[in-house]
Amino acid sequence: MPDILSLNINKLLYEKKYSELIELLESSNNIRKFFIIGEILLNSGNIEKAQENFEKAQCMWAVGYCKFLNAKLGEAKAILNEYAFSSSFSDWILKLINVINDNYSNPPTYFQIRNFYEQDLEMLYLYKRYSFINKIISKSKYFGNFNMEIYKYNGRFLYNHNYNEDAVKFLKKSLDIYYKDPETHFILGGIYEKSKDKESAIKSYKKSIEVNGEYYPALKRIKELEENII
Repeated sequence: MPDILSLNINKLLYEKKYSELIELLESSNNIRKFFIIGEILLNSGNIEKAQENFEKAQCMWAVGYCKFLNAKLGEAKAILNEYAFSSSFSDWILKLINVINDNYSNPPTYFQIRNFYEQDLEMLYLYKRYSFINKIISKSKYFGNFNMEIYKYNGRFLYNHNYNEDAVKFLKKSLDIYYKDPETHFILGGIYEKSKDKESAIKSYKKSIEVNGEYYPALKRIKELEENII
């Protein structure tokens, strides 16, 4: 049976009430609190305090990740090498560091790319490691050898940060490989909407439905656009 503290922690996490959560955790003697506080701080942009809490939690792979995000690649590798065999995430970050350093001797897996690629681009963006992002995205062909969805991942990331022209290139490349992906058509529709091209947006949303007749986001957006609910 879960204890009251755990229930309250999970409730505040779900509700994203982070300041209340940190206050609750700081009154606890559970070592788990340091890891949770570290995660909150890391995702809030406070990497130094995050690393301090991961160290208190004795979670060294997370410390290694902080080193990576802080562009201390040598220090990150020294820590993460100890966890590569037991942690797919640690192994993935080591592979990402290798790509940044033009080392392709240890290729990633399909599932590592699927599970971690976009989230790490987002974290690198949060910490303004733009040179790392550019290098990683420029190696799409390499990553595509192991997971062809990489073009959609790049397009979605770029779209989310308003790099629409580059996003379109990757999304169209993705459709060349797998035309029947409704989400890719849907994201393209969103880009056309941003550029005030309502007709092209509706066409893209309709293509989403052509390849997947039950793709609800496209059905909903077409209805809104046709009713001029922008």
